[in-house]
Amino acid sequence: MMRSSKIGLALTVLLIAVTAAGAASIKNTKHDLSSGSTGATYKATNTDQICVFCHTPHNSAQDIPLWNRANPTATSFTLYSSSGMNNAPVKQGFTADSISLFCMSCHDGATGLGGAVHNDPNGLAITMVGDDTISGDANLGTDLSNDHPVNFLVTASGISTDGNLGALDIGTNPPTMKTADVTNGLPLFRSARGATTLECGSCHKVHDNTDAPFLRTTMAGSKLCLGCHKK
Repeated sequence: MMRSSKIGLALTVLLIAVTAAGAASIKNTKHDLSSGSTGATYKATNTDQICVFCHTPHNSAQDIPLWNRANPTATSFTLYSSSGMNNAPVKQGFTADSISLFCMSCHDGATGLGGAVHNDPNGLAITMVGDDTISGDANLGTDLSNDHPVNFLVTASGISTDGNLGALDIGTNPPTMKTADVTNGLPLFRSARGATTLECGSCHKVHDNTDAPFLRTTMAGSKLCLGCHKK
């Protein structure tokens, strides 16, 4: 009886874990551009593939993360910077391997959502219903000087000098930045700037829209902001 109870409890825990994992999905979100998507603003006319808009298992344009898009020119972007930043801000241009630049291959408002895709499994260029480029609030353009800084190196010395930022943990994979206000640290990424660069993906989880718009945690009570900033 005891053994049966333990097995039943284990199966219940597993079911809960599978259900929670299943809830976090890109399917039918705004990032699902497939022809069958029910949540996208922009949709393809001729493919029900979901992952192909960003990823390919073979012949990727860049190996991380098996990237299937042509990124815009890294040096064409202007990034936020200020004299008060202590973590080596860089005002002009992304590094070519910046995860944020990958995001801008859609959100620059100029690169085609379907036309930039390589290696479509059907061997056909993807066509979109209506516009092939993002417009409205999701179009960030190339002047990001009025947006949160990205693609800059977070350092322990910079955090110490600032005095109002969370701790840097390089023992996690990936490295994270964290305050007591969040359960999980916000991830930092590897780029040519270093192994602990803050990118769009530090705040946004592109495959999970549980906290819209694709946030790593809720904005209620400014929790996401307080994941890095002590205020």
